[in-house]
Amino acid sequence: MPKPSWIRAAARQLVRPRTWVIPYLVLWLLVGSIPITNTDLDLFFWPAANIAVASRPLMVYSAGGKNAYPDANGPVSLLPLTAAGLLAHQFGWLSDAGKRRIIVMELFSLFILLMAFEGVAAIDRLRRKRVEGVPRLLAYGTLALAPTIWQSVSGYGHIEQPIEVWLLLVATRWLASGWVVRAGIAFGLAVLSRSPSALMAIPMALAVARRGAGRFAGFFAATAATGLAGLAPFYLADTSDVVHSLFTYRGGLPVGAGSIWSVATDPGAIAFIQRWDILFVVALALTANLWLATRPGGLTDERLIGGMALTAASFVLLAKTVWPYYFFEFYMLSIVWSAGRWRRADGFIRLVLPPIAIASFGLLAEIGSTPFLEHRLVAITGGAMFLLVGLTAFWLATGSRRAPEPGAAPARPRLAQGPSR
Repeated sequence: MPKPSWIRAAARQLVRPRTWVIPYLVLWLLVGSIPITNTDLDLFFWPAANIAVASRPLMVYSAGGKNAYPDANGPVSLLPLTAAGLLAHQFGWLSDAGKRRIIVMELFSLFILLMAFEGVAAIDRLRRKRVEGVPRLLAYGTLALAPTIWQSVSGYGHIEQPIEVWLLLVATRWLASGWVVRAGIAFGLAVLSRSPSALMAIPMALAVARRGAGRFAGFFAATAATGLAGLAPFYLADTSDVVHSLFTYRGGLPVGAGSIWSVATDPGAIAFIQRWDILFVVALALTANLWLATRPGGLTDERLIGGMALTAASFVLLAKTVWPYYFFEFYMLSIVWSAGRWRRADGFIRLVLPPIAIASFGLLAEIGSTPFLEHRLVAITGGAMFLLVGLTAFWLATGSRRAPEPGAAPARPRLAQGPSR
């Protein structure tokens, strides 16, 4: 017996992602109402935004001063946060941590939606066709409802991460469309959103280099100009605090939880790792991306997101401290890559394992970062994290090395039509 037309129409409407936008925004109103305080949002981001609200926007890095843990990211995320602060000020909520949290969570949920939109657009581009129906809704849900979002944005208050990943995905879309200058600007804004995304210059450079020296120069000139324009006013107004917050503070942080380096016992080695762990991260990211670039077809625009996922994994593997929210970029980029490259012949496990595994790593990192945990347990969790993340990254890399399948041309987003520029 056929279903009534109204049931079929309702079913079609329910699988459309846009149907769930309003319920999603309502969900974040409820999330913002949860009384969570003393997150990184309260400790680092709000003090900076408060200075901007007080009509001193170029002095935002003075909030952290020379503290061991300052606001270590560029100013991009502070723009919408300052807008949220001005709105809270109008309502008289600026000093009420609970009420201003509602405003922030609701406002920044829009960036999560933008990130999910770009993520699904990237999946379409990688698959060379538009995903439809229930699979499309599931793709949006896997990105917009990810456990790492609740852990990072809601739990730790790292509102900058959805902005960062959104801009990184925009950069890959514009690069695939031949708009290298626009892509460079988007990448520069991503770096100004969250400092570790500067590591993504490695896969970006290898992907852009295939287009010739002129476009390589254009991409990184646009990136450098964007970074200079974004930081110069703050640097000129408050040089010492900007240098400390964005460039030098990290060398003073100790080797901590979740890291393979926590197994080290020699004081000299620990001192070296404490200051130079980033060299190991860069070396691993460079090695992974160069290996990928030597596979048949090279590090193409399609394979770029796989290289970015491996770069995010390199940071998690060898950073001297691994906080749970460090898995955000690894999760999002891996999901886009896995879903975009998945074929029926790969088996269902290649589609479902990445979100389950990486979300579980975040929970393991939560255990390892428990205050006053015995050092032996810290070392055990750090070693276990290294092994599990390394195996997952290797598994992703074996899928990344596969050359694109022949057939239809990659799907091009509507916004990317027109001549290269």
